Amino acid sequence: METSEKEIFERLTAVEQSLKSLHKRQDHSDELIKSIYEMSVEIKNMREDLNGITEQVEEIERKPAKRWESIIAAIIGAVGGSIGTAIITFFIK
Repeated sequence: METSEKEIFERLTAVEQSLKSLHKRQDHSDELIKSIYEMSVEIKNMREDLNGITEQVEEIERKPAKRWESIIAAIIGAVGGSIGTAIITFFIK
């Protein structure tokens, strides 16, 4: 089986084209991998930022509850003080 130089040249050219195509795909794959890595780093940073924001929001949500507790404590103290004063005044007279 004899192959002519022309056939060898055509086959070699086809192999070269195929190899170039594979290199282009590999380069594209490398770019995609790099992009995915960068996105994962950004997502990690965003998650850390979100955790910080969540903590701040929870702290802000707790402030009104603390104020409400302080108001209730003040009212109870005032009522208790008034009752105590009334009782002392009643016994003093």
